[in-house]
Amino acid sequence: MVKSLNLQLRKKEKMKSRIHEKTRKCILAGCTVLILCMGLTGCGTDSEKEETTTGRPEDTVAIHAGDNDVFLDEAKYYAYVAQGTYEIYYLTKGRELSWSKKTKKGITMEELVKSTVLDDICRRECMYSYRDAYNVNLTKKEQAKIQTELDNYYKETGDALLSKIGIRKERLKKVFEKKEIAKKIENVMAFSDKKLPDETYKKWKEENTVTAEGQWESITFNKPIFTMEDLHSQVQ
Repeated sequence: MVKSLNLQLRKKEKMKSRIHEKTRKCILAGCTVLILCMGLTGCGTDSEKEETTTGRPEDTVAIHAGDNDVFLDEAKYYAYVAQGTYEIYYLTKGRELSWSKKTKKGITMEELVKSTVLDDICRRECMYSYRDAYNVNLTKKEQAKIQTELDNYYKETGDALLSKIGIRKERLKKVFEKKEIAKKIENVMAFSDKKLPDETYKKWKEENTVTAEGQWESITFNKPIFTMEDLHSQVQ
């Protein structure tokens, strides 16, 4: 498992050039906003339990990224937001996404997207680990922006997605703060040398081991969050 995960991460850079990463991120970022704006309720229910945990998600480690632990609630947030984002993107194109469909890489769409999410999580952890070295902190303006983003998430996100992720507000605030700090560090690196963020992450992958616990593996997209029926109900 460890060997395959690290091999998967090292191959990720080759995959990015074929997906047109910048275009993909712009499109999917727009779809993420669309999820919130539409407030779709999806087809999930509060009683759904797709993963079995031995404790609270915020206390359960899902991914060991080098010396850093990523807990289940954070992993579920990024995984299920990605699921919903891709489903919305396909729905806006007039079709539903089949997560079990094989891609040109010979893996399913679910495996491909989870691979991308895992890589993004690891890159974020890599950048965040430099917070002391770069002495990066959040300004009051950035903290206010995070608070607004946090409030909007709980006000505008559909019940199905909220239930599926199941993260407490205090925990999600820490997730947003980590994301913002990691982004600031990457921008600082890129300001001095555009290649530095990629080179730093490449070195991190070579020097660190990534281990996914069973909880990460149990996160599946076999039940859709959004369907064509949901989209039509919003239009009517």
